[in-house]
Order: sequence, then C-alpha cells, then structure tokens
Amino acid sequence: MEKKRTLEEINSKIKEGNANILTVQELIDKLEDGENIGFEDVDVITTATKALMSGIAGIFSFRLFPPKEVRKFIEVSINGIPGFPGPCPNEFLGIIDLILYGTAKSETRKNYSGGMLFRDLVEGKQVNIRAKSVEGIEIEKTLTLKDFQFARLMGTRQAIRNYFAMVNPTENVVETIFSALPLKGNFSQLTFSGCGAMNPFQNDPDADVMGIGTKILVNGQIGYIMGPGTRNDRLKPNLQTICDMKGMDPEFMGSFKTSYGPESICSIAVPLPVLNEKIWNNIIKSDNDVPLTILNVVGRFRVGEITYGDVWDNNFVVKFYPDKCIDCDECPVDGKCPTDAFDLEKGIDRNRCFNCGTCYIVCPEEAFDIDLKSINVKLEGMKERKEIPVVLRQSDRNGAIKLAERLKKMILKGEFSLQKPTGELEFAPKVK
Repeated sequence: MEKKRTLEEINSKIKEGNANILTVQELIDKLEDGENIGFEDVDVITTATKALMSGIAGIFSFRLFPPKEVRKFIEVSINGIPGFPGPCPNEFLGIIDLILYGTAKSETRKNYSGGMLFRDLVEGKQVNIRAKSVEGIEIEKTLTLKDFQFARLMGTRQAIRNYFAMVNPTENVVETIFSALPLKGNFSQLTFSGCGAMNPFQNDPDADVMGIGTKILVNGQIGYIMGPGTRNDRLKPNLQTICDMKGMDPEFMGSFKTSYGPESICSIAVPLPVLNEKIWNNIIKSDNDVPLTILNVVGRFRVGEITYGDVWDNNFVVKFYPDKCIDCDECPVDGKCPTDAFDLEKGIDRNRCFNCGTCYIVCPEEAFDIDLKSINVKLEGMKERKEIPVVLRQSDRNGAIKLAERLKKMILKGEFSLQKPTGELEFAPKVK
C-alpha cells in the first residue's frame, strides 16, 4: 500500500515542532554519507536555484506630480533605463504605472542594467527618475523604494528545469550571454548553467506539488507562482512568479555582466511537502542523476551530454588568498568580476560574489581557488573523448543552498506557511 500523508498532517507537525524538514543539499549529503532515509523520515524538502534569469521585469507605480496638473506621462526612465508607461493611464492623477525590463540598459550609466537597478532599489539607494508628460512637461525627481506605492518583481520564466552547458566548436571566439569573457573556440572551454539536483522542477518534474498560487521565496521575500512561464514544456518547465520588492534580500539578486551584455540574477526557493511516495522518489536523486546537455553555442544544437555530477561536487565557494597578489603591477581580476564583487584592497564582497569562477580563470598568480572541474566527454561526430575545462558557472549553488536553508528556517519558525495551490500548472507541447 502506497504511503501517504496530507498537507494538514504536515502543518500540524510543523505547529507542534515535530516536522522533519531538509534542504535538498542536506538530503544529498546524508545519502552520500550512507544514511538510510525513507519517506517516513522527511515531511518537507526545500528546493532552490540562484541563477541568471533574464525574463524578469519590475512593475512600479509612484507619484511624480500633484493631481490635476498633467494628463499623463508618456516617457520615463529610472537611472537612465527606459521604462514602458502604462498600461494604466492614470489620467490627471500625477501618478505613473511603469514596466521596466531587467535586461534593459541605461542610456546614462555605463554597464548599468535593470537587474542592477532592482538591487539598488532593494538596498535603499536613491534613484533618479526622469519623465515627460503628453503636454511636454519634463520632470526629474529622486526617489527610493519607500516612495514607491507599488513595486513588484515579475518573472516570466523562472527556475527553468536546469539548463545547458555551452561549447564553441568554431575557430573564432564568440561573445555570448553564456560566457563572462569571449568564449574560446575549438571546444577548448565549457560554461554551464543550473543548480543541478537543487532545482525545484528536478524534484517535482510533473508539478505534483507546485501549482498556481503556491507560496515561494523570490530573492528571500515571500512571493507566489502565477502559472507556467514562457517557453514552458515538459522537457524544460519553468515558472511565472510575482513578488513584492520590499523585503527582498539584495544578496540573492542583481546583474551579471556577460561578454554580450548584462543578464539579471534572481533566486527562487520552493517548498515541497512530501505527500506520497511518487513525490519522494522524484526527490531522491543526486547530481549524478541529473543530465546536463552540451550545446554548440552557435546555433544551440546538441553535441554531447554529461551530468551535473560532473561539474558540481561540494565545490561551491571561491576562496581568495591576498598574500599571492604581491607580484602583479595591475590586478587582472579587478574590473573583470561579472558582479563587481572583487576589489583588490577589500577582497571579495561575499554579498555580491556569484562564485562563478571568473576570478580563478583570469588570475595568473593563483590567488583564487575553486574547483571548476574539467569534463571528459565523447562529443557527437568525434572518435576520441575530449577533455574540456569548465571556465564559468552561471548558477550559484552556494546561494541556492543558503536560500533553501532560509526557507527551511522560516517554515520551522512559523514565518512561512504551506498552502495548497489554487490550480495546476499546465505544460505546453515541446517548443521547437
């Protein structure tokens, strides 16, 4: 007979202080240590991912002018990043509704994007607003997030069921969103995205637990699943999410400079009540059980396959040894960090570090240390196996673990309640 438990039973155990809650990483570590863990030993698993998620947008509403003096605003920018006024016209209210994309670039600030703006707002920094009304009135104003009447972060496709590894088979270097530095050719470098077995959809592939209205964490703040995301299908499911920016933690968000332009960082954590054995069997997996497809970065077609176990192995945090920096006249790492997390005098800003490995690749003095791995793979069309070093990780497994741990603690403290979704997530046919 199949083992089952209800959400009500789990919530009662949480209230009584008797619930067994583990993060995915804790479960992986226990299983690798040889512990015998079964369905009856775990009530809730917390999953998470911290990665580049380009499909995010800020939805804002704030006052720019006294009522009755302008009909509506038709142009607006924040820190030089153009937004899209509306769709609500707010006629004669002096208020503007605005949508601003995370990948949009500033026209006044170098290397500044929407992802950076969202983090600046959450950090409480002042932002510069410029707007023009339909009558031609131009306004410039300085505001902080506290001044916004409404500030939500919407994700159009979040927590994709892991992603891909990328290689460049051509003779030339390629500038791409999948590399921090131009990606060298001849299959000489590999980059990858995805937090492996930590990903929500790896643990709930059929959305038996997740659904419309499911409560989650977005950048450390309580948010909700709105439904399936764009380009969502059975092989590559993802989520559309919404969350209040007020209360987010800047550590889990921001921008990542790729060789082709800025991408946004976003972090999602989802609790999975272990309601039956099917859910439990989907959860019991290691990174070795999660496939990682290798694509040609030019054209995006498959050239091979490995697993996340080939790239993740408790190698989550980059280390810095400043005593090895004495021989450099100019630091080759300073200014190269994709998240601006390194300063030669101050070292690594752990609140900004993405643990991507760029510093390790660039530094000639081995002042940085992290095991980025090197994969040995049989590529399609090749007779011999090829050794390819990993040069970039576009997901921060350490950050995902921290967010999953935060969610676990919030549940145990009664700060985050588990609720049934209001509807099921529907999967579209595979997108070609």
